[in-house]
Amino acid sequence: MMWPFNANKPAAPARKAATPRIENSTGVYTAMGYRSRRVAVEDGRSEITASGSYHVRWDRKQLIAQSRAFMRDNPIYRGMIERACAYIVGNGFNLHPQFEDDAANKDAERLWAGYWKNPEVRGLLSGPRLELQTCRELLTCGDTALLMVADSKLQAIEAEQITASSNEDGIEFDAVGRPVKFLVAPYAATGFPDASNVKAYPRNAVLFIADPDRPSSARAVPPCQSVFSMLHRLNDVCDSEALAWQTLSRLAVTITRDYGPEMGYAESEASTVTPDVRVNTHDFGLIFHGNPGDEIRGIERNIPGQNFGQSVEMFMRLIGLPLGLPLEVTLLDWTKSNYSQSRAVLEQAFKMFSTWQSVLEDAFLRPAFIRVCKQWQASKLLPKEIDPARHSWIKPSFPWIDQLKETNAYGARIDRGFATYAQVCKSLGDDPREVADAREAEIRAAIERAKRIEEETGVAVPWQTFCGLSTAPMTPPAPEPEPVEVTMKGGVNG
Repeated sequence: MMWPFNANKPAAPARKAATPRIENSTGVYTAMGYRSRRVAVEDGRSEITASGSYHVRWDRKQLIAQSRAFMRDNPIYRGMIERACAYIVGNGFNLHPQFEDDAANKDAERLWAGYWKNPEVRGLLSGPRLELQTCRELLTCGDTALLMVADSKLQAIEAEQITASSNEDGIEFDAVGRPVKFLVAPYAATGFPDASNVKAYPRNAVLFIADPDRPSSARAVPPCQSVFSMLHRLNDVCDSEALAWQTLSRLAVTITRDYGPEMGYAESEASTVTPDVRVNTHDFGLIFHGNPGDEIRGIERNIPGQNFGQSVEMFMRLIGLPLGLPLEVTLLDWTKSNYSQSRAVLEQAFKMFSTWQSVLEDAFLRPAFIRVCKQWQASKLLPKEIDPARHSWIKPSFPWIDQLKETNAYGARIDRGFATYAQVCKSLGDDPREVADAREAEIRAAIERAKRIEEETGVAVPWQTFCGLSTAPMTPPAPEPEPVEVTMKGGVNG
């Protein structure tokens, strides 16, 4: 059975270690089957088969704290999160109303543009910057929320604030696990959420943004938590390499000679920092007086970490997997990739980015627009007959790698009927209606300008010159040849 969201899971009964049995004997599964589970029990390893909410409840706070620490201290982790946000949000989402009334569409766009200039209650963030901050919190903590307060303003709430002393989830659920109330704690003077001073907000007053891993959970954990151990290992590799180079920087030569230890002790002096360590300091150089057979050799400076670069690259490839970030995007290094490789890795990465874009659209932008749209209807700024749900969002598109190749490819898709002009405009983050209106205005202005020049000078000038279109005449397709009637004469051997 699935345990309720707010129920405590009973303690699991103690397991006895399985008695070792001979493999391939009667009644024993092989390594291809359940034997791996028996080996795990014999090794003392066990997993908790509890609900998703149970797992999240115990580990979420620690994982969020670790993710926050990485964002502060680890440039690789912060760079990954920021890079993903740059692709997911870009310059922001653009509203595309789809009401039956064109005038209402334009009014809705105008009202939303004015509202989205300053939607945050503190007045510090514009709409696009609020989108970027929300995406950053989502990828850092796994979930986040915004309160819809007075005057249609939005107040950002961090994941740590959704909590209560008597409720680890910070959410009250109904019988089927649907959130009905969110318990939000303010930050106390100590800097930590005051779980004893929570305020309950109804579901319709909170924009809760999350992408839970399991049907039995509502809260989420940082999406990169599976590679946290890998980040620690990468830090260890970098630290060990740096320490090796620091040690090498203090060593100049090695001297091999008879009675070396005794002579070295006599020629050195105790360290002022560590008296047990003997050091030999020279201001400018070293003079070595040796006997035949004695040797002095310089220290090779590139001894540490001969495979350091390859190791770091492999670690970073693995670290980027949860967010779908290829190494080229993480390092911003495309020197080893051609156009086809770059496009292939970006297409795979953008599949993951599209998923997060859908989360932001469904849980954040769509309900926020519907809410303010209903208020505009109540204020008679928009007709009451329109349905606020009839709209879409123009999301940041797949990045164009080679402008010429991408343009030719999109042109061919339109010609072959595989894409529409509106789809191409949306892929560039533009509103098709605005592009068409702007193009119409440019063409009309260009025609009027060409007519004016011809009237004043008597010389006909192509109007395409004044709006950036090609003046080359289009070559009509060649006519198909008419069928030739062939008459057969004679028999088979004709």
